[in-house]
Amino acid sequence: MRILAVKLSDLGDVLLCEPALRSLRTAFPDARIDVLTTPHAAALVPHFELRLEALTFEKSVFDAPGSAALRSSTAATRLAWQLRSGDYDRVVLLHHLTTAWGAAKFRALARATGAPVVAGLDNGRGGFLTHPAIDRGFGFKHEVEYMLDVALAAGGKRVDAEPRYAATGEALPFDLPNTFIALAPAAGEFSSARIWPLEHYEELADQLVAAGHELVVLGGTDAISAGEQIVDHIGAPNARSIAGQTSLNELALVLKRAAIVVGNDSFPAHLAAAVGTPALALFGPSNPAAWAPRSARSRALTLDLPCSPCLYTGYRLGRRAGCPARSCLTQITPAVALERTLEMLGA
Repeated sequence: MRILAVKLSDLGDVLLCEPALRSLRTAFPDARIDVLTTPHAAALVPHFELRLEALTFEKSVFDAPGSAALRSSTAATRLAWQLRSGDYDRVVLLHHLTTAWGAAKFRALARATGAPVVAGLDNGRGGFLTHPAIDRGFGFKHEVEYMLDVALAAGGKRVDAEPRYAATGEALPFDLPNTFIALAPAAGEFSSARIWPLEHYEELADQLVAAGHELVVLGGTDAISAGEQIVDHIGAPNARSIAGQTSLNELALVLKRAAIVVGNDSFPAHLAAAVGTPALALFGPSNPAAWAPRSARSRALTLDLPCSPCLYTGYRLGRRAGCPARSCLTQITPAVALERTLEMLGA
């Protein structure tokens, strides 16, 4: 048995597919399972510990119909050859068919494999699927559950729906406090509208330090500037920043040692939940019913205004940049975030 699971997305989205991949491995213990994903997200795959092989493809080649990259690149042709030579029995599409172009590209990808079984989410655009799972729109159920539905349609087994990441090793290239709260003030490239104001993070940091906590600011290179500003505002030794200084696995190890992580709707919140650390994720335009950190110890903090969420709702992408005011996020006060953080810590 040879299975191809497709998730051409960023780190957080791929991490939320771990239960679906575990479902497939549980049902097909001897199968070869390949995961087609982006080069950046491929680093996650070994840490699922499911004996998966990662295949990589730069998804930007497929991002827009008729794009110059697609017309001029040999990457798509090379991918088609690779998929055909994989001799796959089943293709598992871990994506929504949100746009007509998206449906067309995944139809072409599935056809390139020649696999007799193609499982995926059907929102009315999935006529090419042989084993559909019903897509009732973003937020009708969590993304983890949707991806599990697809795995089950492909013959997978029911497993628990909390993503897992196995953080390996213990040594880190820097010292950490014995007990600390992690702050994750960035949100990746997809939507800056998900970022809680920096001055709110500074005020929250003030209040956490006043309550006796030490802070570590973390994230990718996009969090470096915010980390420096928070540390400058608080001062050593109560706060330090390791933003942009960690590998994927080092980030997981730091999050595993944290008492809690407080941050935006972003990858660190999902990774914290996957290593067993409570995560408090601040949601504004984006949809917590679809994307909240998935663990019993984690929470989404949202104002739940009548106009929110406006990103990933129903069958549409929605407003990637939110509205100019972003009241749903900016009006989450540091006092409320502090109260929820201390509540989750059991203080």
